[in-house]
Amino acid sequence: MAASRRVLIANYRYFISSGPERYLFNIKSMLEGRGHTVMPFSVRYGQNEPSEYARYFVSPLAGEDEVFFDQHRKTPATVAKTLSRLFYSREVEQAVTRMAEETRPDVAYVLYYLRKMSPSLLVGLKKQGLPIVARISDYGMFCGEHHMLRDGRPCTLCLDEGLQNEVRHACVKGSRAISALDVAATTFHRAKGYFDLIDRFVTTNPFMSEMMIRGGIDPARIVCIPTFTDMARFHPDADGPASPPYMLYVGRLDEPKGVHVLIEAMAMLRDRFGGDLPELRIAGEGHTRTYVDGLHAQAARLGLEGRVRFLGGVAGDDIPLLFRGALFSLMPALWYENLPNSVVESLSSGCPVVASDIGSLAVTITDGVDGLHHRPGDAAHLAAQAARLIADPALRRRLAAGARETAERNHSPDRHVSLLEGVFDEVIGEAGAPAAKRAAIG
Repeated sequence: MAASRRVLIANYRYFISSGPERYLFNIKSMLEGRGHTVMPFSVRYGQNEPSEYARYFVSPLAGEDEVFFDQHRKTPATVAKTLSRLFYSREVEQAVTRMAEETRPDVAYVLYYLRKMSPSLLVGLKKQGLPIVARISDYGMFCGEHHMLRDGRPCTLCLDEGLQNEVRHACVKGSRAISALDVAATTFHRAKGYFDLIDRFVTTNPFMSEMMIRGGIDPARIVCIPTFTDMARFHPDADGPASPPYMLYVGRLDEPKGVHVLIEAMAMLRDRFGGDLPELRIAGEGHTRTYVDGLHAQAARLGLEGRVRFLGGVAGDDIPLLFRGALFSLMPALWYENLPNSVVESLSSGCPVVASDIGSLAVTITDGVDGLHHRPGDAAHLAAQAARLIADPALRRRLAAGARETAERNHSPDRHVSLLEGVFDEVIGEAGAPAAKRAAIG
């Protein structure tokens, strides 16, 4: 076991909102279970979990109950703070500097920070001589839209040709003005060398590593550590799928996730299987009300009442049960994804995954071994692949066994945390004397 470390972990939410926060609390628990001290740094929201370190948290952009940008009241104060956090926040720098001075961490593990805390977080950490490990959960360093998605299709123009394409296509909120601000902020961050303060970037899959290298990051600073899951909680059911049978989607209800493509595919499956079609259960909530309402309207328009059931947000203890009971799960993503927790949980549960042949999904799911691929955005092909599993129990059993084997080989908690501890030890060893590092950063 690695030496006990004091780890400052930073993320702009300290409550479970989506996959990155589930990872935050899971890795915190894992590290603490192995004798490390974990100290969170975040934004002060009303939904936050209790923490003795909450006194260091920074103020939100708007009210403490206004988490997402669409919820923010557009007051002058909110606009001013949003611009500050987009570029550089003295409040964040000072708060994390004070926390590091008083709590004396050995290393910082940074999750989401751009745009709600800004790279000022990195400066504050480095002023205390801390080595920084940053886990990458989206493409926000290279793409203002974050998903490298434009008009429903993957787009790498900013990565390959320059950030001016973000303004040209109004990628952020459909606004050229807002996109121009985002480009200005990213250009400022790069010019100041803020991203150079990060000692190691942790990616969740080889595809993300390749994209980081393509974006100009030195391969020596990139470590791929696949997402883990609790193999004891997420395990196969000895009795097999539930009766009556169902298919399962678990994740956010956001357009890049392709849930509308899945519902379109369900209409095609209904036409093929009629009354024998298993139900589709959709577990999750969305950040955009219009998209979520549109999914309900789409299902009603296609006559899928009784075939598609929206479960909404599901309690954490119920998610393993959903995976264990499902025939298979579906991940119809339109974007490159960053290895969703739900995919790893499905594999661990012995639940094959029908996934888009794109990005991290393409390199995580092996077609014919632990799931099936379908062409992204192609509802007919998605329906055809799902139909194969519905009609062929022997294929389902073979893929179910392969799914669990993949999880055990690549996604166990012990493997993940051991690799992460190794990275921590490596950057701590490279950091040298904290006083010298503080002097270098000024």
